[in-house]
Amino acid sequence: MSARRSKGMGYGEVDDFGPLPTYLELAMATAAATAYDVSEAKQARSILPRFSAVEKAIAISIAILALYGAILIGDGLYIKAKAELSQFLLKRAFAAELRGEDAKPWPWADFTTEAEISAPRLGKHAIVLSGASGEALAFGPAWLTSTPQPGEEGTSVIAAHRDTHFRWLKDVQPDDEIEVTRRDGKVLTFKTGKGRVVPWDQSGIDPAAHGRHLVLATCWPFGAKERGPLRYIVEAELVDTAATGALPSTNTNPLSRVQ
Repeated sequence: MSARRSKGMGYGEVDDFGPLPTYLELAMATAAATAYDVSEAKQARSILPRFSAVEKAIAISIAILALYGAILIGDGLYIKAKAELSQFLLKRAFAAELRGEDAKPWPWADFTTEAEISAPRLGKHAIVLSGASGEALAFGPAWLTSTPQPGEEGTSVIAAHRDTHFRWLKDVQPDDEIEVTRRDGKVLTFKTGKGRVVPWDQSGIDPAAHGRHLVLATCWPFGAKERGPLRYIVEAELVDTAATGALPSTNTNPLSRVQ
């Protein structure tokens, strides 16, 4: 009778779908659907991390290697940035030296600037330090004052790190010009020979050799990260052999400390 009354009132389409659900039935159906969805999500998540012990070990190793690589890259960038920034301050101190002033690049520095070295063909140049410790070599090349001053009788040695201030040394070719501007204002020009690789304690360098020679030295091989026993040496001879006059300094660091 109720169905017939509904049709009489114009709601005949309701009977086509059967009786409407109550609010309680709707709530129960919604809860069931939600529980089903949560169960499906948990099952999907539980499938993803099902790695074997070997796979987990490999994944952890990869993560550790990636972190270590990032640390090395960051450390390398820091060293290079420090080298570049320090050269800016060293140039300012060297300009003061050329004016006859006794200047340090920063108050706590345990060294002074001694010269400027440049390779014109390569467009490279750097301020050379005097009285530099092994730690201070991070800031620039160092003249070893256990050898004569550049331009004096004998063999003068300037050493620097292979990954910063002397990384261009591998690109020096025979008969290239190397210019050295000393703090007394004298500009010296040297002609290079062929580079060679030697053990650090068998370099064959003779500080008292006849003539006026310059040796540029760094560690070898280039690009290596660990300190090794080999050194890369480029020898050069002074083009103008006129006497230049010596200046005192206090750097006596051995070549073996160069990296």
